Amino acid sequence: MIEMDYVVSGMGKKRSITARSARAKARTPEPQEFQDNESALPFVRAGVQAGYRFSGRELIDCDYELVRYGYFVKADDGRLRAAGQDWGPPDPVFEKGDIYPGGVKNGMQAKIVQVITGEFAQKAGGVGVMVVLEERRVDPTSN
Repeated sequence: MIEMDYVVSGMGKKRSITARSARAKARTPEPQEFQDNESALPFVRAGVQAGYRFSGRELIDCDYELVRYGYFVKADDGRLRAAGQDWGPPDPVFEKGDIYPGGVKNGMQAKIVQVITGEFAQKAGGVGVMVVLEERRVDPTSN
């Protein structure tokens, strides 16, 4: 899973931006506090320009839009079964080989086998990001 560099939080108008990754902590070791979105926006845009990723960026940058994620489970015969939707960044955090962070459900764990974006994701799944999963049984007694 691709790590987010910063996390945006706050109540009301105030915003706090906290470094999460090691490289972001080297850049800004202390949380950055802002009185409103307007004062936080230059920090976020400069960070994005430098290649940093912000969880919660949409709270500050009105030009940044989340996209619909579609989750599909690949059956043994290769067919895809829709397994849910949510919203996330257009630049996906998931990578092939990741274990889906939802945890074990009904003795099954989901491994990400493909992440699809762009026109194909829109045409095939009606989403901005298509996440293809394979389920595998997990032994509950193993650690």
